[in-house]
Amino acid sequence: MSFINDPVLNIIVVGFHHKKGCQVEHCYPELIPGKPCELPAAWRHLPALALPDGSHNYLSDTIFFNLPGLTEPTHTVYGISCFRQIPVEQVVQKTEDMTRSSVQKSVCVVCRAPLFGRIAVKMELVVRAWFLQGDFSQTKLLEDAYNHLNNCPVQIDQTLEGLSVQKLVESWKHKALLLFKLLLLRRKVLIYGSPAGSLSSALLTLISLLPHCLESGLSLAANVILSRPLSPIPAEVECKSDDVIETTVLTQNEAYFNGNSQLDEELSPKETGNMMEEKDRISRQSFDETLLTDVVDRQELSAVREKCHSIGEKYKSKSIVEAQQSPTMARDMSVDGLYNLTGQIDYADCGLPLPLFEDGYLCLPYLSLQYLDLLSDSAVQGFIVGASNVLFKQKRQLFDVLVELNEMRIETGDMALRRQLTLGTEDLRFADHVVRHASTQGDTWIRDQFASYLIYLLRTSLLPEGSREFDSYNAQFLNAFKSTPAYQKWLKTTNDGDVQAFMNLIPMHPFSGQLSVADMKLKFAHTMSTTEGGRKVTAAVATTGRAVATTSRAVGGALSQARGALSGWWSALTTPATPTTNATNSETSSLDEKLPASDAEDIVEQLEDDNRNETLATNPDPPDKLMESNTNAIGKIRVI
Repeated sequence: MSFINDPVLNIIVVGFHHKKGCQVEHCYPELIPGKPCELPAAWRHLPALALPDGSHNYLSDTIFFNLPGLTEPTHTVYGISCFRQIPVEQVVQKTEDMTRSSVQKSVCVVCRAPLFGRIAVKMELVVRAWFLQGDFSQTKLLEDAYNHLNNCPVQIDQTLEGLSVQKLVESWKHKALLLFKLLLLRRKVLIYGSPAGSLSSALLTLISLLPHCLESGLSLAANVILSRPLSPIPAEVECKSDDVIETTVLTQNEAYFNGNSQLDEELSPKETGNMMEEKDRISRQSFDETLLTDVVDRQELSAVREKCHSIGEKYKSKSIVEAQQSPTMARDMSVDGLYNLTGQIDYADCGLPLPLFEDGYLCLPYLSLQYLDLLSDSAVQGFIVGASNVLFKQKRQLFDVLVELNEMRIETGDMALRRQLTLGTEDLRFADHVVRHASTQGDTWIRDQFASYLIYLLRTSLLPEGSREFDSYNAQFLNAFKSTPAYQKWLKTTNDGDVQAFMNLIPMHPFSGQLSVADMKLKFAHTMSTTEGGRKVTAAVATTGRAVATTSRAVGGALSQARGALSGWWSALTTPATPTTNATNSETSSLDEKLPASDAEDIVEQLEDDNRNETLATNPDPPDKLMESNTNAIGKIRVI
């Protein structure tokens, strides 16, 4: 087991000044000798990350972010900021700049390894004790914390502490797989939500589903050679143009507080206007629309009918012939069934973690408004970033996908991307398997399931183009994934997947199998809970239920009588006829003749019409006429 020695680089105190905004008040060890309150140019926006937008609305929070390294410009360093706010009356040693009713400060720890959750737990206790002192000029406690953290070696697998994928799966359910597949496509993804602490934590938790990505796959996640020298992340040191050097020196001496120096010129009046006008101007489209699923489902169902479990002879390589045939996974597979098929595979030998966050693709758990221009730089090929400022949402041209964290929504206007991320029957089986067992198995088990899913996906991707096995993962998604630079690098690293244990796997979806009634129920439940049409139906049913409850008191039992008549008709259909009287038989047969096949919606509409007619009627009909009216209405109902 590998250890990380001296993980902490610096501890920086950031405070909020009522005139100057966020500023550095102390840094240990000093980044610029003799100037403990100054930061280098590459980190000049760190105060805005440590005290994020809207932090004054919370008493405490912990924010995670990434920064480019200083001594190693091609590597990423990781920030953990513990924010706290107390009334000014609790401060023992007050200063002249404490003019507001509360004091806001943040203690930021910069690490060489992504020890987000582990460092956060310890620093929250340290910051709480520091605030209880009431004297912010005494920083010995913070310096002792720096020495303590560096004297305790940390194991590399402890980077996953504090990031609960169980909560992620329980919140997003089947959409967790959709977000997982979205990461593989290297698109421009903005995750929006508040507070900033839970936002950055959710993004890192999603990244941790990729095997070994959080531990060793983010070394280049905050580094890119930008085309503009004024961008927050500087270019490489080799750039020796006099003009560029002069511009860089000038920017180091500028004061940047809350981004007022440059963002006001970039935002047009239309982009800084009301969000309601912005929503009217831009059509907000989501994955959750039935016009997509109708086309894909028809293709999927036709493919499933023709699909068999075994691999075609022309796709069998030598290793496949020698491999033992692994059973396909049923919906009620054992908890460890999937992991048992891939547990013998070494992730490092298979080229994991995937080189996703390289070559201009950024992963930034939190971004402040000062970094808005970074996303539009031509050198940025893609990103997944977290933001809590609403102005990020107005820059629709900067991102492909908007993930609303608080509303659990995924939105995009790219129709091709929406088709690529449509979940098929096999994917829904896998997602349902994870969701059903997540609450009892824990984080490690969930990560193992997604790792096994990715290994099977990579193994299947080695088949020739047009293979039927591609349909299990959505052929459009698999083709898009194979065209990414990360996949091409993975092929070179693994020599086209030439790993013995890896090649012994059958290239297929582990949850492939015949279509069943359970799959149809799962598809229907997924559609009703995620699609726009399903949400409208659910809302309509809820509204109708309230309306019926109110109307039933006015009509005085008309609904109960209609329900009783409908139940009697249904019993007549399902119960075999008894030769008691000819009248009963003739009545049943006459009802059968009047009931051709149709939709269940006609029943609901007919009942609603009956309720409205009863409500509008000023003089209620006699009971015998009411029953006759109900019988005539039932005679018009058509059965499926």
